[in-house]
Amino acid sequence: MMLLDENELAVLSEDYYHEPAPYKRAALTALVQPEARTFGIPAIIWGSMVASYALFFFGLILGTGHDGRAMFMIAISMLYTLMFFGTAFALNSLSGSGRNEKSQWIKGKFDTFTGQMSFGAVYGQMLVVPMMFAFFGISIAIIRSVVM
Repeated sequence: MMLLDENELAVLSEDYYHEPAPYKRAALTALVQPEARTFGIPAIIWGSMVASYALFFFGLILGTGHDGRAMFMIAISMLYTLMFFGTAFALNSLSGSGRNEKSQWIKGKFDTFTGQMSFGAVYGQMLVVPMMFAFFGISIAIIRSVVM
């Protein structure tokens, strides 16, 4: 015995047959934004982000580098971080022939969907997590040096 619900019974019955609606292709116009390869991020923010992750890994190596298994996990994490920054660098380095990018920095303010932000606000929002990672890594190294 086969258990079927109402929908399957209707589809499987010969009384339920309708011609499919004709396919009509509507010409839709879509607004297209130009590609922004630099992400609108200044070099100082990229540099601070790289430095924060370098401090994080330096602290982890100092704090847990005595164990081979920990070093293996740190090396894997460093490769993922290298992939992250390498992909961003590769996208930024693509040939810019014909590129006419509009800067998102207008009179010292960064233009966002919710309004303009100052450089300090952009710097703080983008780097709070990487800086906390750096603080965490250095804290591990300090705790290790005090305990051992």
